[in-house]
Amino acid sequence: GRSNKQKLKREGSPNMSIKLRELIRNVRACKSSSEERKVVFKECALIRTSFKEKVDTGLRHRNVAKLLYIHMLGYPTHFGQMESLKLIASPKFNEKRIGYLGLMLLLDETQEVLMLVTNCLKNDLKHKNPYIVGLALCSMGNISSADIARDLSNEVIRLFRSGNPYIQKKAALCAIRIVRKVPEMVNDFVEPASSLLKTKQHSVLITGISLISEMLKLKKKVASKFRRLVPSLVRHLKNLLLAGYVSEYDVVGITDPFLQCKLIELLRILGTGSSKASEEMSDILAQVSINTEPAKNPGNAILYECVQTIMSIDAEDGLRHLAINILGRFLLHRDNNIRYVALNTLCGVIHRDTSSIQRHKNHIVDCLKDPDVSIRRRALDLIYALVTKNNVGGLVRELVNYLSVTSGDNEFKRMLTDKIVLVTEKYTPSKVWHLNTLLSLIEIAGEVTRDSVAANAVLVAGHNPELQPYTVHRLYHSLKKTMVPSEALMRLAIFSIGEYGNHLVSQQSVDEANAKRSPESKQPKFSVVSPSDVLGTIKHIISRPTCTQNVKAYVLNALVKLSTRFDATMEAAIKATIKKYTSSMSVELQQRSCEYTKLLELSNGEIKSKIVSIMPTPEKLIRKSESKIDGEEDDDEDEDEDEDEDEDEDEDEDEDEDEEDTRRKRKPRKPVKKPKKPAVRQVVSEQKVTPKPAPVAPLANLFEVDTSPAEPTPAPSQGDASNILSSIFGDSPAPSNGVANAGTTNLLQGSTPIQQTAPSPAPSQASGNSNFVIPVYNAQGVNVIFQCRSDPSKPGQYKIRAVFTCNNPTSITDFDMKVAVPPWMKKMIKPAASTTLNPGSPVYQFLQIINNQIGSKASVMKVKLDFMVNGSKQSIPPITINQFPN
Repeated sequence: GRSNKQKLKREGSPNMSIKLRELIRNVRACKSSSEERKVVFKECALIRTSFKEKVDTGLRHRNVAKLLYIHMLGYPTHFGQMESLKLIASPKFNEKRIGYLGLMLLLDETQEVLMLVTNCLKNDLKHKNPYIVGLALCSMGNISSADIARDLSNEVIRLFRSGNPYIQKKAALCAIRIVRKVPEMVNDFVEPASSLLKTKQHSVLITGISLISEMLKLKKKVASKFRRLVPSLVRHLKNLLLAGYVSEYDVVGITDPFLQCKLIELLRILGTGSSKASEEMSDILAQVSINTEPAKNPGNAILYECVQTIMSIDAEDGLRHLAINILGRFLLHRDNNIRYVALNTLCGVIHRDTSSIQRHKNHIVDCLKDPDVSIRRRALDLIYALVTKNNVGGLVRELVNYLSVTSGDNEFKRMLTDKIVLVTEKYTPSKVWHLNTLLSLIEIAGEVTRDSVAANAVLVAGHNPELQPYTVHRLYHSLKKTMVPSEALMRLAIFSIGEYGNHLVSQQSVDEANAKRSPESKQPKFSVVSPSDVLGTIKHIISRPTCTQNVKAYVLNALVKLSTRFDATMEAAIKATIKKYTSSMSVELQQRSCEYTKLLELSNGEIKSKIVSIMPTPEKLIRKSESKIDGEEDDDEDEDEDEDEDEDEDEDEDEDEDEEDTRRKRKPRKPVKKPKKPAVRQVVSEQKVTPKPAPVAPLANLFEVDTSPAEPTPAPSQGDASNILSSIFGDSPAPSNGVANAGTTNLLQGSTPIQQTAPSPAPSQASGNSNFVIPVYNAQGVNVIFQCRSDPSKPGQYKIRAVFTCNNPTSITDFDMKVAVPPWMKKMIKPAASTTLNPGSPVYQFLQIINNQIGSKASVMKVKLDFMVNGSKQSIPPITINQFPN
């Protein structure tokens, strides 16, 4: 009766809070957030009052449990931290349990209050009750700081020798937290962790293997101490493979797949870089790969770990073929996740066994038709890496056929066309095949192709006159049969008609074009086209609503050229078509129309024919990334702006040559007294960076030129094109000065005549800037060079453009360059344009270093590179660079 009275008195007290179950019921019954806040705040107030009374009612753990629930709802509960510490010091198990739970939820390792619990943890680690020891170990494993880890590590190591598997597994998990917080203590846990592998308890084995794996990741040097455990690991894996049905560990017919995966993962870490360990584990890996059933996900997980291990260790060729065949079966699986894992793994191991992967190329190509875009992209990357000179024809044909049937997802189509262009440029078997592939891309996916595709087609046709009849006939027929041609197709076709339109009306050219046709082509044979049909087709194009101003400008260019390609009877019709645009609202079209009309009215036919003759074809496609050396101009006040412009230009590499010339001339500069390129040549020739420079990116070829003076350009003849232009516009031709960039200099100087220029002085003179190249790193598919520039008027200041190039078939990710300089120097560095290095696409990063004591101390810097290649993180030791001229 007395206890009932006390109970009624407690429940009737206004300061007493309700039970946890009743609080949960009240919160769930709330119909709005404001009502919920009232319930929570009222209960928090009662709990605070209870804490302030400092009277042990035996219900402190219930109040802390309610605080934990309120904390899960997202309300502040910091006032309960000290109460949790008091519960931990309690001798009762139920209060300790709630106290440790509150410690893990309400505090973290950054809280200074955590230091107060160190002594309690130490006492509980020595407790006779294994469950209290487990609570202490669990708390340490979750929120232990570095100081607590150092103080209590010996107690944790002692518990490894406990005969209780429950304590052993929790001690191993706690040790993982300790070695993460204090990596220098890894060696202290080598022997305790090894002792855990002698047990047969699966839970202890899993935690022990997890601890060893974590130690190997933190400190690779301890691998030699753990390699003696490989026979023991192989024995455990063999026992699991041959074990019968054990209900405790069975998962869909497989005995403890979690432990099997952990064992295989540890074998992979120990076998990497050790031929002896690899030989010891080869037999068991083959047995697991053959005997594991892939019908369920646990079996697939074990097989995936086996494949990863086989491709990482020094395995025999037969074992590698077995691993590739497992991935080939994964490609046929219905689960998208398994197919993606297979493609991703094949991309990472393609450099190890390309011939075995080639046997599965049909299944890889089929993955391009998957509705999942992530699978399509990985399949595309893998196909790109699989292409060789022997199979380029078949794979490119498959890719083009897939491109013709796919719809939507323009981003993926653009990626696909980019890959096809890269493959055709790298492994082209013939010029005709190369041209056919480029034209097919423009015909099929012209709306998503980059401008460089059409520019490359122009280069191939321009450098091979025998292909010009075929090119113009194919593009003309594509333009006529396509209902809604893309702008890229219209521009390329109209340009070709203007340049090579005479082949359309010639029977001999038609025969040559038909001879170049592929036997598999479904197009009808080409035939002679009348000039009126050509003109009618062009008129139909410019009358389309989809015809842009850019295309109309191409049409005007083509019409003025056709005036000399066709007979004189068509000149009047051509002139009438051009004249329509003399009153156009577009200033560009109006200007072209007026100028071309005046040009057609010239009585001198020889002058007119030479002006509209076939344009000379450049040697290669001029990309924006190759237009400047380091993104800096002569004017110091415009340095930062110009560098930013160059970073943008480097990202867009697909402008045609006309736009490049326009960009060069857009900003007038001060008269240039000395050309830059000879100065660059002299720096490279006189200041040798290393005796054997490493190969550099294509951009650096600008610096690898002969240092001898350029040969004088012969004076133009009387009938030369420059004299023709001078007779029209009334200007006299500029004399040749024997310098390679004289034409550019004249454009920058306006009408000032160019003077005879001597070779540039040595870079040590103060008359111009010095440019030089420093090879930094070239290994593991990564090439890094520094393109440097120094100004003699500012000694000790070097402006650098770092060029990162990927030479691997697959991309390099997470690329990062760190730069360090000594105290007497300063550095300024901008972020890189990208952290991913794609094959054939250089990435740039700009930096500047300043030596404030250039006369007394040398200019030096250190560079550290980090990147991911084929799924493996690489960290290159610091590289010292001291080749700067002082």
